[in-house]
Amino acid sequence: MRFIFRDCPPAWKDISSSLGVLPPIAKILAGRGISSPFWARRFLSPYIEAIADPFLLPDIEIAISRIKKALIDREKVCLYGDYDVDGLTSVAVLFHTMKGLGFDVFYYIPNRLTEGYGLNIEAIEKIKKRDASLIITLDCGVSSFAPIEYAKSIGIDTLVVDHHNVPEVLPPAVAIVDPKRDDSLYPFKQLSGVGTAWQFARALVKGLLDEDTYLEETLDLVSLGTIADIVPLTDENRIIVKRGISRLKFSPRVGLLSLMRSAGIEDSVLNAELLSLTLVPRLNSAGRLGSADIAIELLLTSDSTRAKALSSQLEEKNRSRRGLVDEILEEIIKRLEGETLGSTILEYSDSWHSGVLGIVASRLVDMFNRPAFVGRKEGDVVRFSVRSPEEIDIYSILSPLRGMFLKFGGHHYALGLTIKEVEIDKLREILNSIIQVEGEELVEIDTELPLSEISPMLINQLSLLEPFGMGNPRPIFIARGVKIIGKELQSNSKSVIIEEEGKRFEVFGLDESILIDDYIDLVYSIKGAGKIIGIGGLKSGNS
Repeated sequence: MRFIFRDCPPAWKDISSSLGVLPPIAKILAGRGISSPFWARRFLSPYIEAIADPFLLPDIEIAISRIKKALIDREKVCLYGDYDVDGLTSVAVLFHTMKGLGFDVFYYIPNRLTEGYGLNIEAIEKIKKRDASLIITLDCGVSSFAPIEYAKSIGIDTLVVDHHNVPEVLPPAVAIVDPKRDDSLYPFKQLSGVGTAWQFARALVKGLLDEDTYLEETLDLVSLGTIADIVPLTDENRIIVKRGISRLKFSPRVGLLSLMRSAGIEDSVLNAELLSLTLVPRLNSAGRLGSADIAIELLLTSDSTRAKALSSQLEEKNRSRRGLVDEILEEIIKRLEGETLGSTILEYSDSWHSGVLGIVASRLVDMFNRPAFVGRKEGDVVRFSVRSPEEIDIYSILSPLRGMFLKFGGHHYALGLTIKEVEIDKLREILNSIIQVEGEELVEIDTELPLSEISPMLINQLSLLEPFGMGNPRPIFIARGVKIIGKELQSNSKSVIIEEEGKRFEVFGLDESILIDDYIDLVYSIKGAGKIIGIGGLKSGNS
């Protein structure tokens, strides 16, 4: 683990004096590029009206015109969504909106194990049998050229509502609504799939009813999908998540309330980090192990008894999912023992469950701070889930190599690809020559903060910086010259007792190598109502 300090421009002084925030908070804001009291005020008190007009999205007017025709002609419309939480919440938001507007609408979620990601021809044939004449893809579709071409050939129009990186050749859909298109006028490019679906739903209401609405009743779903997709929690995503968590706290839909009870967080202080560790993996577990039907039903049900039963099923699936992840991770770590790690980890097997490979890849990134490719062999090809640290844009690195891949798509730090097994050694060699990694995690320290300055006012102002996540990490501080005076074990949680200026503090999570009577510069974060989480300890004076 390597520590560096964020640069802190002098603007922090104006921010502190103008807004009345404590100096450490002002320094955090300035160090993260918030350069004036105006922008700091917008960051600390985000308002939903700052979200851009959905009609700035590309092809949105074409899409709304086609969907109006579907309503007038009483066409059946199929919402086709991905099986992860981003896709499921996208379907739930648009299904809720379209049902309320009187559409004849149903949804289709592909089975991860038998159908894989994205639109497929077999699914289109099933949708055709249900007499649908319009498909709206959600959180997928922008790379589905052949299936959309097939749908067109049998009389089904397709509207693509997606947020993934756009291929060079677009599919022959009626409209492709994606903020990442080169011709997009939409100012914020990092919307999640459900964020894009929500904006599409807003445009639909405006187009049909001439009513400006933020569809507040769906923001709990939009926030969950945004958290799950690990997009930067900045700008519009920050506003969405902050407003959505507030709604989840005070008026959760029955399915999510039941799932919170099942996860044991009904009475907890909700934040993005907690939701990413509790609700998100439970909702994802169904799709990871096959069919996501019970997860989408949970999001849409208004029956509390049914919600309780569905939550119990998801709880069981989540336990199974955790077991599979642990097994694969243990096998990979055994393979890596005694080896010199290259710049990437690339492992695969014909026995690994394909539904959990992305989680395993993420865990390996956390452990080894380098891109991880984890795949399942099927015949002579291997399907990889790929994850990378934030400082490595793995999508941009792999994009010029897409000629090697049978399938390729995703985000800057999370993607999927399919490659012939005979090409893997060549891919590994190319990656090791291109990617340079430090081999240790880089931790950015926001500012110096003696432990004695932690106060209720500081903790309250820290909460204004939430939600924390990608693009807006939990602040990290350093306290210099503190003394380790003891170690404790409480409720299976190890801690050390630290003394600073005669005052004692309990710190959790520090490395076992810290010794009693050591003087250290403590690198730490603050969680909840003031719990101090140690990240590292440097011998005092060696920062």
